[in-house]
Amino acid sequence: MKKAITIGVLSVIGIALAVLIFISVRNNRIVYNNDNAVGNTAGNLNNGGLFCEYNDKIYFANPYDYNKLYVMDSDCTNAMKLSDDSVGSINVCGNYIYYVKNNFKQETIGTIFRGQFFGVYRCNLNGESPKALYDKLSGIIALSGNDLYYQHYSDTTPLAFHKVDIAGKKDTKISDTPYSPACVQNQTIYFSDPEGKHNVLSYDTKSGRTSVVYDCNSYLADVENGYIYYIDLSKNYSLVRYNLSNKTLEQLYAGTKDSKVINFNVYGNKIFFQLEGDSAETGLYRMNINGTQIDPIAIGNVTNIHCTSRYTFFQYYEDQGVLYRVSTSGADTSVEQITIK
Repeated sequence: MKKAITIGVLSVIGIALAVLIFISVRNNRIVYNNDNAVGNTAGNLNNGGLFCEYNDKIYFANPYDYNKLYVMDSDCTNAMKLSDDSVGSINVCGNYIYYVKNNFKQETIGTIFRGQFFGVYRCNLNGESPKALYDKLSGIIALSGNDLYYQHYSDTTPLAFHKVDIAGKKDTKISDTPYSPACVQNQTIYFSDPEGKHNVLSYDTKSGRTSVVYDCNSYLADVENGYIYYIDLSKNYSLVRYNLSNKTLEQLYAGTKDSKVINFNVYGNKIFFQLEGDSAETGLYRMNINGTQIDPIAIGNVTNIHCTSRYTFFQYYEDQGVLYRVSTSGADTSVEQITIK
């Protein structure tokens, strides 16, 4: 009888252990994306990747809480902290959030490039189960399919172009040249060459081949709906776009010696762009993607321009602890200061 009871108890324990192992394996199993998956827009990532909209939610670095990871509805309600990690380069797709971790304090903003504060991380959409995919100094990251392409720092190579799979099992160096992976379209990464003539280049993630797309003197190249948008360094920092179909170049905003485009973000049928010039012109502007209807948004030195479907967010360079928003495409161009609690 005792032998039968012992066998029964052992059987129950064995079943319980099997169930626990099954749950553990299931919870740790990676849910993979389709090959064309991307994690954020190029314009947002070029501005630091502090905001990312996905399935009617905005995942963002809260400037009122040391840029810690938060989520809120697309109308900016129901904000909730997801993690105590201070973050940038936010990418969201499928079951996961990806980000660069940077646990800085407000008083040490000028010294954030410290290895112990950086790393490429993945967590669930609720902020749980964080995992370091790369735990050292890193720059911009961007998701393409099931790989994160990122700028890798090391003692031997100050800045290089790498990728790591979303499971964190394999890290691969692609190039010693510090390409920016911000613009991902259909398994191809587009970028301005940081060396030489600053041509627009493409990197095919399937073949691993890098090619010249357009011979020009570009900065912040972004491919959207058949056009390459970029700042033309040879034309006083004008904002232009190149039609990939008919091979024609359009000037959207003419830069001058005293008024240069230094940043922009293309979203839908609008472009938000930043001018640097005399005190009357320096600021944030919005126009249609064909260069018409230029609206002034905010005068002053702005930074961190991030677009979502309803709102475009920005900050003033002198006070990055305060957040402002304006309608992304509506007729109303009034600016609101918002507080995230």
